[in-house]
Amino acid sequence: MKTVLVTGAAGFIGSNLTKALLEKGYRVAGVDNFDDTYDTHFKESNIAPFADNANFVLHRVDIRDLPELTAVFVKEKPSYVVHLAAKADTRKAVDAPRLYTSVNIDGTLNILELCREYPVENLVVASSSSVYGNSSQVPFTEDQPAGQPISPYGATKRATELLAHTYHHNFKMNITCLRYFNAVGENNRPNMVPYIWAEKLLKGEEIEISGDGSRRRDYTYVGDIVRGTILAMEKPLGFEIINLGNNTPASLNELLAIFEKVIGVKANVHSRPSTKPSVEVTYADVSKAKKLLDWEPEVSLEEGITRLVAWFRSNRMEESK
Repeated sequence: MKTVLVTGAAGFIGSNLTKALLEKGYRVAGVDNFDDTYDTHFKESNIAPFADNANFVLHRVDIRDLPELTAVFVKEKPSYVVHLAAKADTRKAVDAPRLYTSVNIDGTLNILELCREYPVENLVVASSSSVYGNSSQVPFTEDQPAGQPISPYGATKRATELLAHTYHHNFKMNITCLRYFNAVGENNRPNMVPYIWAEKLLKGEEIEISGDGSRRRDYTYVGDIVRGTILAMEKPLGFEIINLGNNTPASLNELLAIFEKVIGVKANVHSRPSTKPSVEVTYADVSKAKKLLDWEPEVSLEEGITRLVAWFRSNRMEESK
């Protein structure tokens, strides 16, 4: 039984990935520091289903703490590492850039160093569509320059890709950087639009929309993201950067219409000005993922929102009252 070390295991994508890996027969060593970006009880509830699983172990460790992280590598001897842990709010990154560089760059450097010192078969690093900034070339392809991100968050993610390449070049490490596009689904982060809208619409409250609602996002079902991540983990490719997105961007207005249809309500909407760190569109070209991983998105946005709403009703409605 091979061990996969998953950083950020208690988070949105991390908890979904942990579940899928355990179901596939892997042993999972989770690493998470349960930081207070949002209420930590959400992460505790994400990880709770694995507490009694003999093939899961949780290490409450900050990826910036090199001695503690080293001890995890020494003990667990992972075959694979999937590095998801990061500070991930584009707007907050503008106000706290040092924190974002500390976690996202220094923390990733620790992961790279330990994967070099304690060799793994493959390292998967979570990157982001934010690296593309406000590129006018759509859909986004991996060979675009990605040299003008508009948030410190996007800049840190691009920096981690560049660092990862140097480790492949100098040490022949297998590293795949996955550019995730706007994940949505079960265990959704509570500070993301889909979660916020699900909660407010189910409670009959007013929702807030950015600008005129024309801003588009390539919302991608978390299960598709997880499936692509496992395919990348299981297929060492030397060094690659690969988009994982739905390839079908939707405007905020279109997203709202889907929510209204799924929940069966008419929203009361309040408009607010757009913010500078928010890009106008995210749109993934996924031909490289199809070619290298035999991956393409399978779940539509409407089905993804349907699953998010069903999960929210079952897991969050009582505590949100």
